[in-house]
Amino acid sequence: MEIVACIVIFLSFLLSASCGLGGSLLLIPMLSLVLGVKEGIVLSSLLLGLNNIVKALYYRQYIRWKQTLWLLLPMAGGAAIGAVAMVHMQADWLGYFMAMHIIVSFAVQRWATTSIQKSTGIGYAALSGFCSGLSGTSGPLKGIAVRCFYQSKTTLVAAASVLSLATDSIKSGIYLSQIPGIAGNMMLLGFGIVIMPFATGLGRYLNQQMSTRVYDALFYTVMGGYVMRLFI
Repeated sequence: MEIVACIVIFLSFLLSASCGLGGSLLLIPMLSLVLGVKEGIVLSSLLLGLNNIVKALYYRQYIRWKQTLWLLLPMAGGAAIGAVAMVHMQADWLGYFMAMHIIVSFAVQRWATTSIQKSTGIGYAALSGFCSGLSGTSGPLKGIAVRCFYQSKTTLVAAASVLSLATDSIKSGIYLSQIPGIAGNMMLLGFGIVIMPFATGLGRYLNQQMSTRVYDALFYTVMGGYVMRLFI
């Protein structure tokens, strides 16, 4: 099972670096299966947070700091509140919340108009941060929030990397300070750290090579994947 988990870790880094999101879509279910729900969320947050450092370095020339800060502050605040709630929540309730979160996120993405999405992008950011802190994943909401401000595939991935780095760092710090001894499987953590630069570099190469149409297809496939995960 740990070999499969290592493959999923690599694929999650690759997907996240090429699309800007989707790492948690693969990583959290796999590590929750191997380690348990809370342990899986904590280790996923550590791995994705470290990977976002590498992503931010690879995409640093595409970061638009002024626009990103508008999303960063509410998203970081939401992540802190959600992470504190997660620490005190029963594991069974976490599963129910994740299911409800995916359904609501899909409804927002499916029926909200473009103008409404743009006018509420900061609200999406705060809610996505809270959901990320509580369940380990923001689902489609982070994608919606970032898409409200960015259309270029490279600037979108760059912004998503910075935002995810901030939220993953905040919630990982809270998890580790409040739940002693839950750092997770050190072999999986070490493997993830070793393959991060290669997986991220390959993901950035794929992002630059794919057309906008292909990127859009990948982006919305990942968004749909968050919904499909509910039924798997």
